[in-house]
Amino acid sequence: MEIEIREVKKEDEEQVKIMYDEYMNSKPIPRIDRFEGIRDFEKLNKMSFNEWIEDLEKNKDEKQLPKEYSTHTLYLAINENKKIVGAIGLRWKEVPKLMEYGGLIGYSIRPSERGKGYATKMLQLALKEFEKINKEKVLITCKDFNIPSKRVIEKNGGIYENSYYNEEDKYTYLRYWINLKVRVI
Repeated sequence: MEIEIREVKKEDEEQVKIMYDEYMNSKPIPRIDRFEGIRDFEKLNKMSFNEWIEDLEKNKDEKQLPKEYSTHTLYLAINENKKIVGAIGLRWKEVPKLMEYGGLIGYSIRPSERGKGYATKMLQLALKEFEKINKEKVLITCKDFNIPSKRVIEKNGGIYENSYYNEEDKYTYLRYWINLKVRVI
């Protein structure tokens, strides 16, 4: 299985909208909302595709974000058949909320493509993006009951540090560190 991750392009509009519709029409997973890990997709029903791409660009500019937000980049995961199989968001700045329970990476696989190993490969590729900026370690989290995500993190070298109970949403998050200097997969 081969995949690549890359930023969204204008020519992705049709495929992104098809994926969005698939999320919206899929059976919800208990206690996990449809766009968990890829919050940028929530905005697709509120703006045009071009406005959405502009918003993604804005999110990469620290000057255009509130101080408590991290700059971030959304990548699409595309398989060998040129189908978008998921998305992954990389958060570049260690802000308090992310370091407590949000983590620096969020990802999701479209419902029809789950269970095929894409998330593991997608996270592996995302970690290489952090290596490019000489990041030594990355915090990644998941809800304690999200066993598939827990496995993906551990397959990519995630070392469990502790759990964090978030009073705001009443969920417990597992906090993992991935050391990019010693990672073996």
